[in-house]
Amino acid sequence: MRKHSKSSLPPAFQRLAWSNLAAQLAEQIGLAAGVLQTAQTLPFLLFSIPAGVWADRMPRARLMSRAEVLRVVSLLVILALVTLGGLNLLLLAVLGFIGACGTVAFSVAAPALVPALVESDALPVANGRIELARTTAFAAGPALGGALVGWMAAAWRSRSRPCCRRAQ
Repeated sequence: MRKHSKSSLPPAFQRLAWSNLAAQLAEQIGLAAGVLQTAQTLPFLLFSIPAGVWADRMPRARLMSRAEVLRVVSLLVILALVTLGGLNLLLLAVLGFIGACGTVAFSVAAPALVPALVESDALPVANGRIELARTTAFAAGPALGGALVGWMAAAWRSRSRPCCRRAQ
């Protein structure tokens, strides 16, 4: 094996170094995504049963509207923090947890409200539509979210580049 100076390491090592960088980055991104996934999944584990009890003990429409307010406030705070440059992983996880709590309450109350809205002979069709909406959201939501984030990132980059700004 030939000796190399620090500045001229062999190509095989260069490939190893770059692949190590990619692996380490992927791990860190995975950890961050895992933290966010856990924060948004934990409310389903912790609050599904209590939310079901609330849905049985209070007007379901009120519970659903409060759940929506919780989700909207969480999203608005995220948007405000992004705009102000104050969003970090911990805040995103906490706000994701709060928003997911609203999702749990809404998701538990919505099917429970169906029998009050439709005749009993229409329950199978109504429940099928509720399930279709849920399944469609699970299938299409991540793709739409990714497209939205990509579009917003591209718009943000084009606004922040001095070369792309119009002369004033």
